[in-house]
Amino acid sequence: VAVHNNGDGAIDITLSLVRDAMKELPRHDHRVRIEHCQVVREDQLQEISALGVLPNFFVGHVFYWGDRHRSAFLGPDRARRISPLQSAHRLGLEFALHCDCPVTPVDPLFSISVAATRKTSSGVVLGEEQKVPVERALRGYTMAGAHHLFQEQNIGSIEEGKLADFVLLNRSPLDCEPEEVSGIQVLATMVGGWVMYHCESEASFSTPHGGGDGLVIPRELAFEHVQGEGLAGALPAMSAAL
Repeated sequence: VAVHNNGDGAIDITLSLVRDAMKELPRHDHRVRIEHCQVVREDQLQEISALGVLPNFFVGHVFYWGDRHRSAFLGPDRARRISPLQSAHRLGLEFALHCDCPVTPVDPLFSISVAATRKTSSGVVLGEEQKVPVERALRGYTMAGAHHLFQEQNIGSIEEGKLADFVLLNRSPLDCEPEEVSGIQVLATMVGGWVMYHCESEASFSTPHGGGDGLVIPRELAFEHVQGEGLAGALPAMSAAL
């Protein structure tokens, strides 16, 4: 179950319904989600944790509407708490992130940058205390997202036995400044080991992709459990195989 809530009043209603449902039909690990969860209060986050609810934050709110919230809709004190990722992180919540297409473009790397910088469209930092590290924001688009969908055994990370769904980037998000993450180039996108997109300027990916003529990564690479150097260490080998 996924419920779209922005305001704290709407979140109160959802939590009340979950509370009542759990009394009538208790269920372990139900993973009811609140999408957006924009103006969630601290006490609500604590109840979200107690009830086993999962927040899926549209952190792009900070960039696209943060200035308006600060100056007109919510005021500076409430606006600085929209999409409170750090508060959720401190409570141990497995929160995910999303882009809310078609309201805003599908751009996970940009969203990760916003989560780590909290910069609005005017360049103001809105809620310094709610920043999260790039690594945690990256998890919001990978392992946490898979967890929200009960798909953590199949997707979300590069491990033996999981689908080879991943991207090749021209640099690691973990090796650059948070402000630079949005400028990282996607060289290729792979779904189930098939190259579904490749950057035309990248010679390594000149083979046609998609459909029956798609290019397949060798099984020993596509399903290799990446350890040691992690994904960054696996990229050269995968690129060479392509």
